[in-house]
Amino acid sequence: MLTEPKIVEKPAQAFAAMAMTLSQLEISSVAPPLIGEVIAWIEAQGGKTDGAPFFNYVNFFPGGKMEMQVGMPTKTLLVGDATVTTGTLPGGRYASITATAPYHELHDANMKLDSWAKANGHKLDGTVVGNRFLGATRMEIYLRDASEDPPGFPVTEVAFRLAQ
Repeated sequence: MLTEPKIVEKPAQAFAAMAMTLSQLEISSVAPPLIGEVIAWIEAQGGKTDGAPFFNYVNFFPGGKMEMQVGMPTKTLLVGDATVTTGTLPGGRYASITATAPYHELHDANMKLDSWAKANGHKLDGTVVGNRFLGATRMEIYLRDASEDPPGFPVTEVAFRLAQ
């Protein structure tokens, strides 16, 4: 089930993340286990998490490859290292949709939000450079896992930052 797309304001948010370049088919096997590693890293630095885990899709390349971040919001900005990058997710206006659906259906939610935003005259942040799309903030925010009590479908917000 998908909610109707809408525009929301999000504040800037400190985060810690592991960055990687994957194909869409690799994401489900490689990325989810890294959430626990990012949380462990934050705690080892004396930091605290501040929200739900997310995947942020930043750069899109030919052949279906994309650079993404597997991250967690943090209460304060931490200092990254060779394994974990830190920074601040930009605040501003985002196109948003919420999916109460299995993870394998999130591609459809992303495509619906992208189409809706463009059809309604919203310009998404990021830049087209040749056949690449760079510098985007396109997140899947995992609000509720399927294993939480009571069990059921995961709840995920898909949020694309709009060009300011």
